[in-house]
Amino acid sequence: MSHRGAPTLQVQRLSHAYGAAPVLREVSFDVAPGEVVAVIGSSGAGKTTLFRSITGLVAPSGGRALVGGRDLATLGGRELARARRQVGLIFQQYNLVRRLSAADNVVIGRLVHLPTWRAVLRRPGADERARAVACLDRVGMAAHARARADTLSGGQQQRVAIARVLAQRSSLLLADEPVASLDPASAASVLATLRAVASDHGIAVVCSLHQVELVGGFADRVVGLGQGRVTLDVPVADFGDDHRAAVYGARLEPSLVQERCP
Repeated sequence: MSHRGAPTLQVQRLSHAYGAAPVLREVSFDVAPGEVVAVIGSSGAGKTTLFRSITGLVAPSGGRALVGGRDLATLGGRELARARRQVGLIFQQYNLVRRLSAADNVVIGRLVHLPTWRAVLRRPGADERARAVACLDRVGMAAHARARADTLSGGQQQRVAIARVLAQRSSLLLADEPVASLDPASAASVLATLRAVASDHGIAVVCSLHQVELVGGFADRVVGLGQGRVTLDVPVADFGDDHRAAVYGARLEPSLVQERCP
């Protein structure tokens, strides 16, 4: 359930092109605090470029994306660094430091809040380590706090990455295909964790997914991209075969779509 307040993310007529090839075409949607939006679409639909535009990694050719009312693409230097703290990123490949423990990986998310000398020396202090373990506990990983990242399963590593976002105290979490390389059980666990993070902490979550069958038990809304345009924006309860066809251009085979529970 969404928390009250102004939208955390406002995407307003956002467009981007690589050379003469348009990738995003006037994309618009909002995400409220505590809301989970699943972004779906075929490969090349513009999902990754959308995420890069939101974080200010690429400058849009038109429109804007506001995070907490600020357009990161217009910022620079320390101002941009501070604004980017509000955006937590989750990737398909986890991006953990494999030789460090789960807790140490979460501590990395706290470095942006520490005095410069502590951040440079990576000496966060006992209080910051305690916060890291607390964040791991929120995602069910406290028992693995001392385990090296490279000894954890894919699903466990992804939950450590989510704990790192909690430590960062982000208001927006962008998850780009976070479960694409996971088995079904691990994928369901990670998505349930993202759902709980949104609900419990008021974090807006935007998650791109290829596995359309996972959308029903996870998101509040579904935004579909096709050829760089928003082809649908509907509550998850209304998302059905006709909407899938609008996004993918044809109906999915019944075997690829999980039946909705009554």
